[in-house]
Amino acid sequence: MSKIYDYEEYQNQRVKVTYTDKRKYREENIIGLYGQVIKTTSGSIAVQIDGMYNAASSNGLYWFKRSELDIVRDESEDNKMTGFNKVAIVNLVDDYNKKDYGFALYDEDINEIVKYDTNHPLYLIVNARGKDNRVLGILKEIKAVEEYGKGVTAQVVGVVNMNAYNARIDEENRQKEIAKQKASIEKELKSEIEKMNNIALYEKMAKEHPENPRLAELVNALKELGE
Repeated sequence: MSKIYDYEEYQNQRVKVTYTDKRKYREENIIGLYGQVIKTTSGSIAVQIDGMYNAASSNGLYWFKRSELDIVRDESEDNKMTGFNKVAIVNLVDDYNKKDYGFALYDEDINEIVKYDTNHPLYLIVNARGKDNRVLGILKEIKAVEEYGKGVTAQVVGVVNMNAYNARIDEENRQKEIAKQKASIEKELKSEIEKMNNIALYEKMAKEHPENPRLAELVNALKELGE
């Protein structure tokens, strides 16, 4: 088997990172993560790691040698999970690509989710990119396992209770809206008072100058127009 063929075998495959000699990759805890092979060359393999974006690459890919990756034939068997019938569809907060990921959702977490006000985004903690990791994500929807139709290898770890924070933000927004309405009313009041003061001044001048009947005519015309 030729070297080129070995690399082509990885094209479009799901893979798991088993090793890397790149310090930057190790600092990002890439080892043990899964991804999708996007392209191969005669000497390297480009992988889109789930939930990760390589800022040093123009397309966000990570590059590996063949020996640093294992093809995953059945990802669910590698990290099989049971005992759940719902899947949380989540956008990871720090995911550059804003992709949807499915996480096992157990009954105790569903019970917490139903308590929350749907007017606000609901944040979940999930063990993305490794079972010991804790990553923040936003819940998009909940699907039945059958509806999701894919293997699930990670789970919802917890539901973030943001009720107090959301209440504070709502109150801040309410106070801002009240201040905005008050400013609008005060502006209109000043305008109306200014008009009334002008009419009073015009009437006073018309009375003081009867020799100029045109003043009285103009004042009456202005009042009829509601000005």
